[in-house]
Amino acid sequence: MGGGGKDGGGSSSYVVGHRYYAGLHLAICHGPVDAVTRIIVGERTAWSGSVTSSQTLYVNAPELFGGDSREGGVQGYVEVKLGGPAETISGYLQQKLGSVIPAFRGVVSIIVQQCQLSAMNPYIKPWSIEARRIPAPAALGSGYINGDANPAHIIYECLNNATWGLGYAASEIDASSFQTAANTLASEQYGLSLLWDREQPLEEFIAEILRHIDGTLYVHPRTGKFVLKLARADYNVSSLLVLDASNIIELESFSRPSESELVNQITVRYRDRSTDKDAAITVHDLAALELAGGVVSSATVDYPGISNGSLASRVALGDLKQLSAPLAKATLIANRQASNLNIGDVFKFTWPELGITQLVMRVVRVSYGTLTDGRVRIECVEDIFGLPSASYVSPTPTSWVSPLTSPAPVPYRRLNEAPWWTVVKRVVGESATAQNELDPQGGLLVACVSRPSGDSLNVKLLTRQGSATYVEVDTMGFTPNATLINACDEQATVFSIGNGQDMDIVKLNTYAYLDNEIVAVKAINLVASTVTVDRGVLDTVPAPHLASARIWFADAFEALVTEQYLSGESLQVKMLPATGLGRLAESAAPADSYTFAGRMIRPYPPGNVKVNNVMWPTTILGQIALTWAHRDRMQQTVYLVTQSEGNIGPEAGVTYTVRFYNENNSIQKTLTGLTTTAWTYLTADEATDSGLGRINGKFKVEIEAVRAGYTSWQKQTRSVDRAGYGLNYGKYYGGI
Repeated sequence: MGGGGKDGGGSSSYVVGHRYYAGLHLAICHGPVDAVTRIIVGERTAWSGSVTSSQTLYVNAPELFGGDSREGGVQGYVEVKLGGPAETISGYLQQKLGSVIPAFRGVVSIIVQQCQLSAMNPYIKPWSIEARRIPAPAALGSGYINGDANPAHIIYECLNNATWGLGYAASEIDASSFQTAANTLASEQYGLSLLWDREQPLEEFIAEILRHIDGTLYVHPRTGKFVLKLARADYNVSSLLVLDASNIIELESFSRPSESELVNQITVRYRDRSTDKDAAITVHDLAALELAGGVVSSATVDYPGISNGSLASRVALGDLKQLSAPLAKATLIANRQASNLNIGDVFKFTWPELGITQLVMRVVRVSYGTLTDGRVRIECVEDIFGLPSASYVSPTPTSWVSPLTSPAPVPYRRLNEAPWWTVVKRVVGESATAQNELDPQGGLLVACVSRPSGDSLNVKLLTRQGSATYVEVDTMGFTPNATLINACDEQATVFSIGNGQDMDIVKLNTYAYLDNEIVAVKAINLVASTVTVDRGVLDTVPAPHLASARIWFADAFEALVTEQYLSGESLQVKMLPATGLGRLAESAAPADSYTFAGRMIRPYPPGNVKVNNVMWPTTILGQIALTWAHRDRMQQTVYLVTQSEGNIGPEAGVTYTVRFYNENNSIQKTLTGLTTTAWTYLTADEATDSGLGRINGKFKVEIEAVRAGYTSWQKQTRSVDRAGYGLNYGKYYGGI
């Protein structure tokens, strides 16, 4: 890296630093998982997408830590192994460790294949992944809640799983109670994301989930099955069992906390998925604050399984409601009329000596005694849902206006089929084996989105085919974009732009979409609001564009859906942006549709097309002489090739088709199967071709590439005025 000079002519180079490469095999967690969605290095996202089956990715983040001038970045092939029962042995590991190695089934791992890990700094930064696994026990069905897992499903699997769980049979679990709890949690949008490792006993892990959801798990004394019960306002007070002097044998204790024991402020700490960092929210009981003259007692509660602020706020309010109210506690002994009560059940308590009438109590512990003595001992607490709602989040000062806005639909959206360059760079890499595994008729979707508001955080991408349910395939950021101030022709290379979004993060020598043309970004002047480009790169050709055409700086800022779709198949897409106030509802998002056409397998159109040795002529005289240059999509994966460059390739099997249209836009002549890069239309041939006579005035010529029946995604077109033809007719025709 680096170089220098010396006096007296000549040059020398010197080393200013090193890039560091290594192979790593990182075992992450028990497998398999449903998807790996991010690879994180040094707390920065090196790759994002959705890997739902074991495969090799190309991680292309060489600037992740500041590029070569700072600490480099990450670049190279990373194999993702989901660890399923049919997991295969890694060829890379066999090459390094020998042929007799395991496939590491049952373990989610990533294999870094001699990637660049950093520059200037020899220390490897920590690697981690973001993975998703949603338990879906057969008895309960899908447990997906906005990217989190249904806690009832988590507990069920912990009890039932025979490999790492407690191994209880399904017949030992009350599926009905779990299904009821799961439905309640789903309606509350109460999903959790938690990591369990073997350092924590599984029983403690289950207890942690129960603490999150305010639930109890117990073995029913009559059925012997595990029952899951949530503490919720799911009862009718008038139909509850009444315990009073007629069926209470003894009231052992009854108490309420004093005002000094109550909490009037609570802080809930949670793990925010959008930032992958700990966050907190604080709420107050306004009445208690007013009564006490300020915060006199506060509490902090950790809920590491909560991943968003909306749920954390609701949980904080619920906890505050319990801790700020003087809830009664009691221990009593009742007769056998109370024998049907279980942990988590509620009843009405009446005791005139204490001035209590029909106080709703919830069972915390219960002992049924023996059949001979008939005594049921109950520990209970006053149920919070019997109290009026009196808790509020701290009010917003009147002088402050919240910068947060409600999520709104994405105003500008672009769906497209990934060109071969993108497929190579982001999916299969330079591996011929991986490239050959692609379906020749397949296509991958890429999506660009504009930012609805300044506080928009990200966008969830949902897709479906036909009338199926939309499913989430990716969470993406926003694509820098702008609009052209003026219309432009095929030759313009400097555009005046306006309405720019996120233009400060656009990098040079990347590509951008301008309508259906791809351009290479060469320079950006944010002060002058101009962008300089190379026209018609990759599988596109230069084309005119109207004023207000939108240019998308998509390279590294577009979502890529790695599932292949066949030519002719249509895909419906919805985009759900999020702000600090939540995420746009699926029903509020417009639906876009894209029909695939097998783009990535098509040959590139020819480049450097000239008519009579001019690339963009307006007028010519005499015979029509065409020249062009070969292009090769298989070789053009290093840099973005410009229109004016010479021959590259051609790709094996490519031929060219040329069509001439006369001044009436009728086909004058068609040539197929050409393998050369030049052809001249002799004036002597014009009179007889197609019986249409000689080409006079305006004419058009098209050149497209063909390989194995696939035509190029776009074709080169030149429209030219053949001037002075009548005056020179004898010179060009009579003299031949």
